[in-house]
Amino acid sequence: VEDEKQLANSLKRGLEEEGYVVEVQHDGEEAELQGLVNDYDMVVLDWRLPHRDGKEILEHWRKENRNFPVLMLTALGDLDHKVSGLDAGADDYMGKPFSFDELLARIRALSRRSADISNTEIVKIGPIEVDARKHTVTVGGMSLTLRQKEFVLLELLMTHLGTVFSKTQIAERVWGSAYYVSDNTIEA
Repeated sequence: VEDEKQLANSLKRGLEEEGYVVEVQHDGEEAELQGLVNDYDMVVLDWRLPHRDGKEILEHWRKENRNFPVLMLTALGDLDHKVSGLDAGADDYMGKPFSFDELLARIRALSRRSADISNTEIVKIGPIEVDARKHTVTVGGMSLTLRQKEFVLLELLMTHLGTVFSKTQIAERVWGSAYYVSDNTIEA
């Protein structure tokens, strides 16, 4: 979430070159809404944004139990702002100007911590139990064999109960790209 479009595009390009799927928001209100309806793997969030500042957005996300990792990347790099951002719920904080290599290292570190937390949880809804760490599914105590993409899709739906996903969102989250997946594949 970055209002400086040139910087946002540069970050998007660099992160995509590293294999990340990136969605960019330039406006605080839109970013806040997207964070409430999407469960991102991670968010890089600027403090100063049009229509709503990053700290307010972050506080609202945390109040609504939106617990994806957030790295604040902002020109407000003094100690008071760092403490305030971290206390608002940021998992990490970087001041501008910044090194892209350091940003990547911090993103990797947050991803590892987030993966460690999510991989220890077993999701159970009714008789269905999904263990992401062991990559197993049981229904009523009986083991169920799923293909890789089926498992990823089931895990996505079970960890986002009540969330409606578009075909494009499903393609990006399960296949990593919406460009090479037909609607028929998703509907099947």
